[in-house]
Amino acid sequence: MNSRFFFAVSFIVFLTGCENERTIDQVQIIESIGYDQHEDEIKGTAIYPTFKEKGQTKLNILTTKSPSYDDILPRLNTKSAHSIEIGQLRLVLFGKKFAEQGINPVIESLKRDPIVGSRVQLGIAEHTAEDILISGEHTNFPFHLSEKINQNIQNGKLPKMNLHLFLENFYDKGKDPYLPYFTIEEGRAHINGLALFKNGKYINHISLNQSFIVKMLIDGAKNGRYYIKINENKKDGFISLKNLDAKAHYTISQIGQVPNISIDLTMNTQIKDVPPWLNVTVNKDILKIENVLNKHFNEEVQQLISLFQEYQVDPIGFGEMVRAKSRKWNYSRFQDMYPHLKTTVNTKVNIIQIGVGE
Repeated sequence: MNSRFFFAVSFIVFLTGCENERTIDQVQIIESIGYDQHEDEIKGTAIYPTFKEKGQTKLNILTTKSPSYDDILPRLNTKSAHSIEIGQLRLVLFGKKFAEQGINPVIESLKRDPIVGSRVQLGIAEHTAEDILISGEHTNFPFHLSEKINQNIQNGKLPKMNLHLFLENFYDKGKDPYLPYFTIEEGRAHINGLALFKNGKYINHISLNQSFIVKMLIDGAKNGRYYIKINENKKDGFISLKNLDAKAHYTISQIGQVPNISIDLTMNTQIKDVPPWLNVTVNKDILKIENVLNKHFNEEVQQLISLFQEYQVDPIGFGEMVRAKSRKWNYSRFQDMYPHLKTTVNTKVNIIQIGVGE
């Protein structure tokens, strides 16, 4: 069944989840909302769909400003002909400047609101949330931004994430949360990496390739494409691979002092493209490619961990791992220790399929 049709039909008779039943014609169903720091005020931007004949949908925009986050929805409500409802909210987006000040008030409010689902997606906009939301005004596709996140979790380079997982990492002293990082590319919203958080504040962001490494280290990975630039015997080229299966295993030693964490990363991959000077029908060249990939991922994982230590963020959850192995674990002591944490990486890449040129 067409998803737009189902969405419309599900609200034609009643909007449920609150004490009073209201028909869809009497409410504005907010699907996405964004928050930006605008001088000394907060700017709120909301997207809501209206359904036209023949199953067509139009996305509409409401904006307002207020000194307080808590006043944004009431002020948006004064600009709407119908009562605003957030029971179908799918995305909360934060401008980077707003997120640098801390998103804690918004997160706490979402957590307390019983009509907000735990699968709501969150995101960070490189400039403003308003820019990202407005960029999709003419798509006529409800929930396109939240579905973009879900699709990239399922098939791309994003690790698992939603409001529930963010809250879990936010309150867990052994792991720091992360969110998708949006930019505008050719007038369209584009997921361009992973935003890193500490104590509810945006710290920095990493690239999509680095996000894919985080995905492998945290969740393992079943899908995703990855491009690697190589140089062999003064020859340059690119290897394109499709990840079929990746798992990371962690071994922790020297508990009580600075821990040493050994990371064994196993990847079963499909090669999609290689430079013309490599012959994937020859065993020695396949072994050469595997060795190149082993070296590449060893270096990339180690460099990424060093970057996290520099930023003092722990999205991988090393603190959680050390805590599980030590009865004397202390958060403050681990924070002091974290920049000096020792890690060794051993990657084993197995090329199990070859589909050159596909």
